[in-house]
Amino acid sequence: MCFSAAASFTVAAACAGAGALAVAKCPSRRLMPLALMPLGFALQQAVEGIVWQQIAASPEGIVSGVGPAVFMLFATVLWPAYVPFAVRQSETHPGRRRILDALLIGGGLIALIYITKLLNSVTSAHIVGHSVRYTQDAIHSLPVLSALHAWKIGGLDWLLMPYFAATVGSLALSGLRPVRWFAGFSAAALLLVLVFNRPTLISVWCFFAATGSLMIVLAIYSASRSADDTAATRAP
Repeated sequence: MCFSAAASFTVAAACAGAGALAVAKCPSRRLMPLALMPLGFALQQAVEGIVWQQIAASPEGIVSGVGPAVFMLFATVLWPAYVPFAVRQSETHPGRRRILDALLIGGGLIALIYITKLLNSVTSAHIVGHSVRYTQDAIHSLPVLSALHAWKIGGLDWLLMPYFAATVGSLALSGLRPVRWFAGFSAAALLLVLVFNRPTLISVWCFFAATGSLMIVLAIYSASRSADDTAATRAP
């Protein structure tokens, strides 16, 4: 599959529309964090569209600065903390909420590790094949910070597993079936990217995750319909 600025902007537009619908149809405040998720992916994909344009305009074919850093902020800091939070807020089953509490703590720790890495890095982006590869070069050489830079999410490092648990694992625990479909889609996308396009894992997996987030609209519509049915049943 060939990725491009146009592809990123198209997915951003689709996610923005889906997010607006989800927010408009959201039947309760506890579901609002989940409904907002497509809007977050819309912003992230719009940023990557701009990164594509910056790379195309760069004589060296590589860019650094705000664009790549903001994309990595979404990918490595926001999502591992926000996804378990959003699913936990939407969940009413006590057992699943306890598991999601643990995943939220784990996701928060992962986000803390990655924001430390991001603040100690110059984040750059360049094209590999038909996708964007993001790299982070350490600013300082302190042992702890150097260790952070040894954990590359683009490879089979140990941080990828807790990241996967915090994001896809949380989605899989949702009581809303379309959210579980989103989890399955994201897991399959990760496996394919690891096998066929590992150097650009972050960009490609986020692209597919953004596409999969459109399923959240189905979840919100389902919850809204259930709420309407419950209200109709209780009506005198």
